[in-house]
This record gives sequence, C-alpha cells and structure tokens, in this order.
Amino acid sequence: MLDQRIGEKIPVGLYEPKYRGWSAEEVYDDLEKNAEKINIDDLVDQLLDEHLDGDGDGGDGEDGEEKEGKGRPRLSEEEKKQIRDEIKEAVMTAAQTVGAGNLPSGVKRMIKDLTTPQLDWRALLQQQIQSTLRTDYTWARASRKGWDMDAIMPGSDFDKEIDICVAIDTSGSMSDTMLKDILSEVKGIMESYQSFRLHLWSFDTDVYPEGAKVFTADNLDEIMDWEPLGGGGTDFEANWKYMRENDIQPKKFIMFTDGYPYGSWGEPDYCDTMFVIHGSTTIEAPFGITTYYELSREHA
Repeated sequence: MLDQRIGEKIPVGLYEPKYRGWSAEEVYDDLEKNAEKINIDDLVDQLLDEHLDGDGDGGDGEDGEEKEGKGRPRLSEEEKKQIRDEIKEAVMTAAQTVGAGNLPSGVKRMIKDLTTPQLDWRALLQQQIQSTLRTDYTWARASRKGWDMDAIMPGSDFDKEIDICVAIDTSGSMSDTMLKDILSEVKGIMESYQSFRLHLWSFDTDVYPEGAKVFTADNLDEIMDWEPLGGGGTDFEANWKYMRENDIQPKKFIMFTDGYPYGSWGEPDYCDTMFVIHGSTTIEAPFGITTYYELSREHA
C-alpha cells in the first residue's frame, strides 16, 4: 500500500495521513492541483539566464583581466529561442513516447499549455517538421553551451531527408481559402530544406490514391495547384490503412481536420501524429499533438 511505503521511507514529519489508501496517480494529481504553478517559459528563461548565458567567451579575474576560456558563451536571442523550442519539443516528444493514456493529468495540462495558445499552428507545424531531423545525439562535436557547467553536452545528429505525410480532411467545412493557406504554409516550410519527401493526400471515408501526390524539391512548385478529392463522411482510420497498404511509415503524420471522426482517431503507435483542428478550439485528440487552425492574416 502507498501509505505503508511512505511510512517506511519518508520521515514522519512529511507523512500525510489523508493520502492513506490513495493511488500514486491520485496523490500526484492532488499535489499538482495545490502546488504553485510554474510557467514553463519562465522556467526556461531562468535556466538560460542562470546556466547558459554569460558575458562572452572570456571571464574576468580578480585584477579585471580576462581569463581565457573560463567564462560562459553569450547566447544570441535566436539561439535562446532555438533552445526554448528544443526544450518544448523534448517535453512533447517524451509525452508522445509514453502515450497520452499513461500521462498524469498535470503533465497533460502542461503539454496543452505548451501547444496552445502560446504556439499557433504555423509555429508548431514548423517545429514538428524540424523535429523529424533530430534523430539522435552525437559526441563528435561538443556543445559550447556546456562549457560553464564543466560538462560535455552532446550535439544533435541529423538525418539528411525530411519524410512527412499531410492529410486533408475533405468532409468538413474547409474552404478553398483555407486550403491555399495550408498549402502555402507547408510549401514555405519545406522550401527551408534541401532534401525532403512530402506525401500529400485527401480523405473522407477513404483516402483517394488517385489524388495523392509526392512532392520533393524537384516539383514543390506544383503543390499550389494540387486539388483535394472527396467530401463525404469522416473515417480517420482510412489514413492508417492507406499508409499500411502502401508501406508508408513517415517520421511525422500531419492531419488537417474538423476533429469529428466517425470511429476512432487512428493508431497512436504507428507514427508521430499532429492534428490541426479547424472550427473548434476545445476538441483534443487522444494521442499525438493537437493544435488549432486559424486563417493567416494575409489570407483573411
């Protein structure tokens, strides 16, 4: 029993009788609910200020002379932003690995805070696509961010090609303007990379293979002329069926939808999934990352 373990391993002064018979999950949620909340952006800024930022590559000695190699490197605002995004991405990736059903409710709320409203769908889409490149870490070139902590920190090891799938739900109220906005955003992101493979299709109760198309750097300009097919009901599982039947297993699957599937939301363990939901800001997918679509100002 939980209370027995607490009684054995924790000093008597820290024992809380009200938790007698509670599960670990219930105790965690109660502690989280009553704890002082920490804004993750503020926490990241504090970490950057205290541990990673400095006055330059050198430090000052007692006589005011610079001690070569002893100071902390100064981080630019762009580098700080990149670190913030990497930390957020690491938290979300860890949550995806564990699975939504296994996360304490407090962690679920933190993930939701990370994705909305702080990050709009465009920023999150770019972040998620970027994350497909970061597959491992390497010790070949030490990160200068760890100099001041007397630690060797690994750098990121990147794959050479981005491999993603984008599915457009044609059963809902997606307008031509919204479609052009989405395609324009995806095109702009993909243009940032030299090598990529973008598999694009539309679906309602089925995926329309005759309308599916693969885009690379050679034909990306054609994406703005792509037209979705369909307009019936909504079966999210059709996407996973299509991917399995065609031996497609992307590093990231991105679905634009109104968030009303006929059956299940799909297969949580097949690949990393991001749902971009339009027409609602309250629907949340049971797995993967959920964000909410808003029309860009230039298309509004």
